[in-house]
Amino acid sequence: MVFSASVAFAEVNPMPDLVDSRDKQVYKTVQIGDQRWMAENLRFNLKGTLCYNKQESNCREYGRLYTWAAAMRLVDYYNSTSITKLKKRVHDVCPAGWHIPSNKEWKKMKYFVGKKGRSDGVGISLKSKEGWDRELRLPAGSDEFGFNALPAGEKHYVGEFMDKGASTQFWASNEFDAYGAYFWRLAYDSRTLDKVYDAKDNAVSVRCVEDKLYEIKEPPPPPVVVKPELMKVQNNDILAIHIGDQVWMAKNLDVDVPGSFCYKGLPLNCAKYGRLYTWTAAMKFSKNLEEKPARDSIKRVHRGVCPVGWHLPSIYDFERLSAYLQDIDDAVAVGTNLKTRGIWIETENSMPGENGFGFNALPSGYLIPRAGYTGMDSSSGFWSTAEVDSQTVMYWSLRYDNDDFFRDSTAKSAAFPVRCLMDPPGDDEIYDSAAIADVRDENRYKTVEIGGVRWMAENLRFAAPGSFCYENKDIRCRNYGRLYPWHVAMRLPEDFIANPVEGAVQEEHQGVCPDGWHIPSRNDWRTLMAAVQRMGKGSVASALKTREGWNRGGAPITEASGFNAIPSGVRYNDGEFMDLGSSTYFWETTGGYDGTGAGYWNLINARDEVMQAEDFDNMAISVRCVKNTAPPKKAEGAANAEGALKALSATPDSAAPAGTAPAQTAPAP
Repeated sequence: MVFSASVAFAEVNPMPDLVDSRDKQVYKTVQIGDQRWMAENLRFNLKGTLCYNKQESNCREYGRLYTWAAAMRLVDYYNSTSITKLKKRVHDVCPAGWHIPSNKEWKKMKYFVGKKGRSDGVGISLKSKEGWDRELRLPAGSDEFGFNALPAGEKHYVGEFMDKGASTQFWASNEFDAYGAYFWRLAYDSRTLDKVYDAKDNAVSVRCVEDKLYEIKEPPPPPVVVKPELMKVQNNDILAIHIGDQVWMAKNLDVDVPGSFCYKGLPLNCAKYGRLYTWTAAMKFSKNLEEKPARDSIKRVHRGVCPVGWHLPSIYDFERLSAYLQDIDDAVAVGTNLKTRGIWIETENSMPGENGFGFNALPSGYLIPRAGYTGMDSSSGFWSTAEVDSQTVMYWSLRYDNDDFFRDSTAKSAAFPVRCLMDPPGDDEIYDSAAIADVRDENRYKTVEIGGVRWMAENLRFAAPGSFCYENKDIRCRNYGRLYPWHVAMRLPEDFIANPVEGAVQEEHQGVCPDGWHIPSRNDWRTLMAAVQRMGKGSVASALKTREGWNRGGAPITEASGFNAIPSGVRYNDGEFMDLGSSTYFWETTGGYDGTGAGYWNLINARDEVMQAEDFDNMAISVRCVKNTAPPKKAEGAANAEGALKALSATPDSAAPAGTAPAQTAPAP
């Protein structure tokens, strides 16, 4: 029995070869979206450009390396001087009819690849299949669009050649400042395509894009339309939207209180954009706190001007919103996903609003003391509850010329919109009678019965010594549970896999699970898979996953089992965290015998299958507990495992990095 289903991959759309009339070099090209790109790095020999390690063979294989000024076909002077005052049009190093891509053009390509591609990350989709150093934790490059990104490395401005085989960088035409410019980076140990800025006199690769656009042959699915839900609050209708485990108002607040204004005093602006509030008005404080610290009056969940059951967002609330959007959609920037469609001005450096989650952020403008009303149709911001000092507070900003959602600060006397957030639910709203309470730390967990066996429907959060929150951030533990090395999960000595003790692992081994529950055995997992398969509601993988948190564009999800597998990622012993949003892993009790490592089960965003593999205790992953079916029984060899619990307090945070065994398709139960 195989718990899998096939997933189709994108098709390459090759275009005619390009012949550079200057030196007769021939380049393969490919269409991605409505753009035609070189499918090879530029090799045009310009004075001052380099071959990696000064070897011509590297130029033939990887193309030449260019400083930013060389790529823009300017003298070296412009590696330390801005071109903003340069009056003439810049002709870059690309052939006639082609040019160095702008950040906007890279973003368009990234968007198309992220929405159309089937690989687990834009970076995986763009990397060549061969030539890259392998990070065993990541799939190899799929090159599913024919972009054929090779790991060409770079020459650092200090003079060192570095990272051939490990990374590649491509210039954008955009400056950062006089000394820096943007490039787009792929790395052997990353799934993503990232925008970075660095010194202009670094020497990196060039990919050219054609001046003209083409009809898209196979467009990606249209953007998801998320409709707000109409809620009754104090007999008033409120449009709200679920984003992750938060519920936000889908419109700016429009409650007339002292200290609030319509933009330029026009009621029609209040009707369209909501009201603008000074910070003290939003917080329901007296005006004299505009000049004094208010920290003693700020509540952890501060209602302010919001309706009963709602509150002004804290910095923590905004961070949570931003982190969720980054986790689930790596092809679209957070600000782009929040902006409403068809309203925001599109610029040379920004994408149009996507409104991918229904947040519906409008360019409402704001009021600045002594400067007046400004920013309508170009910017917006939302108050938080966080003070910087007695006169300054934090807000979160959106701008027409920037795709990000970023934190900023301003005077309390300024006036900005307010977005209210629903108060977090109480325990009685979250948990039903089947939930369990862990008496050790008062954590509560939803449970689900599958095939007559009761499982936790959430990842364990018990803070055993030696366990971790993803990226060491408490917010990740709350959302995704903790990550445990196998010996920590099992409450066994750190060297147990290398030096196993017969009988130390019980048939229903409690480990870090609450009393009456145990770490699943391999047989428990196989029984679960078979029971889910018998439901006949899609594949086993789709039924096990929850829709919450998985990157968009992956394999289908039905949630049919109620198991609620969330993509909680992994921590490796070198301290690196990976795969949040794209993978989840669960321990089983098997491990340490016949030269095998610890067994685990794995779900991946892009694959419609469940896999089982082994690891030699090199990683920390999630734990799901299953309810005992028999009374506890002491293991025969438990005495030989004396000191196992003491080992937990001695667990180091990291060890020498090591790879994991390749995953195998789950065997039949």
